[in-house]
Amino acid sequence: MARKFTVLVSVLIFPILAFATSALAMSVVLDDGERCRADSTSIENVIKVRTADGKEKNVGLSQIKTIDFSDETSETKTASATTSSVEIPPDVKHILSLVPDKSKFPNAGGYVIEDEDIYTLNADGTNKVRSHYIFKIFEDRAVNPGLNLGYAFERESAKIIMARTIAEDGKVYNLNPRDIKDGDSFSGASMISHTYKYITATLPNVKKGSIIEYVIEQNTFKPIIEGYFTPGFYLVGQEPKRHVKVEIHAPKGKKLYYVAKNFDRFYDKAFEILKPLEKPVIHEDSNEVVYSFEAFNVPELISEPDMPNAKDIIPRVQFSAFETWDKIYDWDSDKLGTHVNDISEEMKKKVGELTKDCRTNDEKVAKIYHYVQQEIRYVSIKGDTLAGRAGHPAKETFEKKYGDCTDKSILMSAMLKIVGIDCYPSALKAGGGQLDSDIAAIDTNHKICFLKYDSKEIFLDSTSQDSRFPFFRLDDHDRNNLVSQLRRIIKAGMPVSNQKSVRDVELRPDGSVYIRGRREFDGAFESSIRARNKRLKEEQIKDDFRRRLSAILPGVKLHSLKYTDLMNLSLPVVEEVEYEAADAAIIADDLMLFSVPGYTFNFSEVSTKERKFPIDYEYLSNIESVFNFKLPAGYTVKYLPAPLTVENKYILFKGEYKETAPGVITFSDKIERKARFVDPADYASYKADLEKLMKYAGEKVVIRRENVNKK
Repeated sequence: MARKFTVLVSVLIFPILAFATSALAMSVVLDDGERCRADSTSIENVIKVRTADGKEKNVGLSQIKTIDFSDETSETKTASATTSSVEIPPDVKHILSLVPDKSKFPNAGGYVIEDEDIYTLNADGTNKVRSHYIFKIFEDRAVNPGLNLGYAFERESAKIIMARTIAEDGKVYNLNPRDIKDGDSFSGASMISHTYKYITATLPNVKKGSIIEYVIEQNTFKPIIEGYFTPGFYLVGQEPKRHVKVEIHAPKGKKLYYVAKNFDRFYDKAFEILKPLEKPVIHEDSNEVVYSFEAFNVPELISEPDMPNAKDIIPRVQFSAFETWDKIYDWDSDKLGTHVNDISEEMKKKVGELTKDCRTNDEKVAKIYHYVQQEIRYVSIKGDTLAGRAGHPAKETFEKKYGDCTDKSILMSAMLKIVGIDCYPSALKAGGGQLDSDIAAIDTNHKICFLKYDSKEIFLDSTSQDSRFPFFRLDDHDRNNLVSQLRRIIKAGMPVSNQKSVRDVELRPDGSVYIRGRREFDGAFESSIRARNKRLKEEQIKDDFRRRLSAILPGVKLHSLKYTDLMNLSLPVVEEVEYEAADAAIIADDLMLFSVPGYTFNFSEVSTKERKFPIDYEYLSNIESVFNFKLPAGYTVKYLPAPLTVENKYILFKGEYKETAPGVITFSDKIERKARFVDPADYASYKADLEKLMKYAGEKVVIRRENVNKK
């Protein structure tokens, strides 16, 4: 498969056929293995070749396996394929003629002239995709000379057929085949693959104003599951496109299944031109069935802050050769079940030690969850889809004390099985769009655990070292999970993250404040505190806290800051703090005006007048605060801001000032986020509600100093 949904920008990772230029000597190998001499007088997708017997013929690019420049002169091999004295060949002239006026695309970094993918499914289940891409670079930010194509060499092959750079004056710089590298995959200490390789190359002389063009072909000669074929593609990218075309070729009699996503609602009305592509044009002849999608003048995706993953909002199509999930369930559960059942006596002994004092199943799950989180180091020793989904036996991971997400989910499932708790590895698209439940295609990048016990069904992710039971990583929330051993697709929930704080504020006659406070955290707030601070020294933690506090209370003096043991996942994080700040209140004769110290809202997501796309908050939260103000002696309340309640289907806010005792004013508030997404149709009213909160945060209490001489 050429492009998975993780790649939004249409094919900048895919090399595309570069046409050679006039008077260049080269040779090509056709699909039937015949080697021919060729000239680069091609136009569009046709090139003229001369066979061994001297005959000339035109062949399409789809008929060419490879193109070899080894017959070039030493002069042309250095880089430039043309000089100012050489006439620009027709194919280059044609490409140059397709470049639009940049002023028509003020937001674009470049312009996609051609974006074509041709998928072919063979009768024996093998398949290939050939991708052709031509891109005009408008801005420096779009300059990217690198080509990078990954493949699992045990079941796939890949090749760059040709690539070139076209300068603004028509000069052509061809990629020399000798500059194409094929190497192992390695990414730091946490990612090593023995099954994955990368083909890499750097196109010559790429700069602002250049055009890059390339073609690659990727072959799958051994699908991960027999008959597995699941091409999927977007129809929109981050740059405008002149032409986009996708074809799926299948043997006659072989039915393919597909779903078209995000065609029912176009958040950006400019994409409505793609509506006809919701269904393919289907052509059938005596040998094959072809599903075609083609569009011209497709606008770019202009992103907005805090928008959802592109997979869930822009038009895309997903195909599958499988009508149901059964073959995927069978293959997946066989591999995972075998590895989960590989339990050693040492594992049983460790589980016994961990759970010996546990009285409930929740306590047992927490002990094992925290053990796998903290004692089994995350290291990925693979990278291929096949190896990544199958993982290693639980016993092996337990002994090595490291593994990737699949290995950790297998080990945790095995350890919980020892104490009689059902736990299953589950696959999802962490931090990305949803796994499609209505088409049988594996589009996952992560594994966590699904648990069933005591009439509960929960998810846990042991790759996070900072999430306390029963919380799990944010990028797993609200995601479809493939639980193959149960033959189900289950959506993870959205646990609420809570923060509760109490501050006692001593307001002094000179307008300064002395504050003592306590905050309790769970969920995302707690995980964030652990991740940020647990590896820092005490003074570093204080310095960081002081800097953040100074941004809202200039001149603040931090006296004390304490946390519970951040390394102990069994304890909730609690923060205790003492600090003071001068000039926290305004004094005007016998009046003093003040607001809650540091109380402010920054809703940057509603800073624009309008939005096209939803706001994605990623998780649910509930934040509650109490501030008890002890007034200076001799002061009484003159004015308290009125209570405020704001509620819509997305948030609930309540704020109130009260005189709770003589000389004591208490402010309390609560802001609850009730939904993950905010629909752009509700944006205007939602923005207005948040602006009420921002205004309310600036409200001031007014107190008056009584005249002690008054009779």
